[in-house]
Amino acid sequence: MPSGGAGLIRFFEDETPGIKVGPTVVVILAGILLIATVIAHIAALAAA
Repeated sequence: MPSGGAGLIRFFEDETPGIKVGPTVVVILAGILLIATVIAHIAALAAA
């Protein structure tokens, strides 16, 4: 078995700088963005 895969796993386990965002937050923000986009689209159609 090649030992190259262990380095990749170790790389993602290292502490990296930046904002830590969990998967739940990402899903919630994506849903909010989706709803806001649909509302903006409907508002644009109603104004036309």
